[in-house]
Amino acid sequence: MGESLAMSGKGKTKINDWLILAIIITALTPVTIDATILHVAIPTLTLSIGASGNEVLWIIDTYPLIMAGLLLPMGVLGDKVGHKKILIFGVAIFALASLFAGLSTAPIYLILSRALLALGGSMIMPVTLAIIRQTFTDEEKCGRALGVWAAVGTMGAAIGPLIGGILVEHYSWEAVFLVNIPLLLIVIPLIYFGIPKGISDPKKAWILKDAVLLLIGVITFVYALKSVFKEGQPIWISLIAGITGFILLRWFFKKQQHSALPMLDISLLQDRRILIGMLLCFVPMAVIVGFEFLLAQELQFVHQMTPINAGLFMLPLACSAAVAGPVTGPFIKRIGFRKVLIAVLAISSISFFSLSFHDFSSMSVSLCCWLISLGFSLGMILMAATTSIMSATPIDKAGAAGSMESIAYELGTGLGIAFFGIILSQVFMGKFIIPEELLSDVPKQAQSSISDALILANSLGGSKADEIRKAAMIAFEGAHNGVLILAGSFLAILAVMMVFLLPKDEKTF
Repeated sequence: MGESLAMSGKGKTKINDWLILAIIITALTPVTIDATILHVAIPTLTLSIGASGNEVLWIIDTYPLIMAGLLLPMGVLGDKVGHKKILIFGVAIFALASLFAGLSTAPIYLILSRALLALGGSMIMPVTLAIIRQTFTDEEKCGRALGVWAAVGTMGAAIGPLIGGILVEHYSWEAVFLVNIPLLLIVIPLIYFGIPKGISDPKKAWILKDAVLLLIGVITFVYALKSVFKEGQPIWISLIAGITGFILLRWFFKKQQHSALPMLDISLLQDRRILIGMLLCFVPMAVIVGFEFLLAQELQFVHQMTPINAGLFMLPLACSAAVAGPVTGPFIKRIGFRKVLIAVLAISSISFFSLSFHDFSSMSVSLCCWLISLGFSLGMILMAATTSIMSATPIDKAGAAGSMESIAYELGTGLGIAFFGIILSQVFMGKFIIPEELLSDVPKQAQSSISDALILANSLGGSKADEIRKAAMIAFEGAHNGVLILAGSFLAILAVMMVFLLPKDEKTF
């Protein structure tokens, strides 16, 4: 397995492995929370800075989508120059971007700040996995450490709305970003003094133009996926963006195949364990983050909950997802990867179907149980995915493999929000019914988004505003059933796929 990262440069001083894990988990936590912390803050933020429905999606999506394009270059850069250096730079950039985001006064400034946050986050996520892989050379301990990492990743994304709710209700939406700064300033010296230099490979290739090519290719291709069903978006723009992105990505991979010193080791993508692990990161993250995005808006816009109450409403989902990671390992070892994975995919699918028939105006015992079931099953899936990817990866390629997992994670986050937002918008338009005499006062954009409809209602005032608000709330509440059924269907399809993709004669793979 190679030397342990926990050994200092001269090999004389042994640093406690679990202390190293605690430090990198502290650095990782703000990154995972930031993926969803805005969900509960969005209604307040939308009305505060006058963001349109489209701007709201970009405020949320910019972070995971930019990260998806930067994760691989940053993971490989960590393998080349050292993960400790990249981690320190990433934390510093993330803190600075948090300050800029908290001081934003217009949607465009917030979008740009989220892009800078993505740069910092892309430097943090893959190297934390790489440091774990290099620190814990014992397979059993490494599995436990990866379980903690997966738990923090899942818990961070799931508990983000609660933290956002507390900060918005007691302070302001700006505090959602500013709260990161004290923690990150504390963790920088901890990384510097507490994490050894570790293993690096200065000969590993890292070419800036290849990194830019990958970044533009990912963003362009994902933009095409996001915009293809968007109301008012000419289809030819999406097609051109999609074709351009595909060509750029194909060009990047062709260059890697024929390069003497490639940035990306193509052999990693030829390992079925890594590919299936990436798929198992992508789909669950897409549905859980998309669901949280939908639920946070419904609880506040429709059921008039305060931000903190909306966050508390989601707590069963968050806690169960966090608990799932550490307990997944023994289940897989005892029962087998294939059986466990197919079972939890089926459970998560059934959970979504059952939730689609529930009223979210108040918490009931049945609703709480299905939220726990959903969170626990999705948390187990993500932990299984992490184990699959990292156990299949040579120690000197841990940064690149960590990047691949993080890419799937962030693409799932970004595309999940985009896809749920698109479907929700389409269903919302069909259910948004107002008297004909009001149609001239309501532009088409406000008929496809509850945030746009409520901004318009606030500007109109009087009886017209009341009718628009009522119609928007009814339409949004009616739309959530269809979206949840669709999410359950995706997970059911994935469960069926695993029946055929996973080998029957292996307990692990």
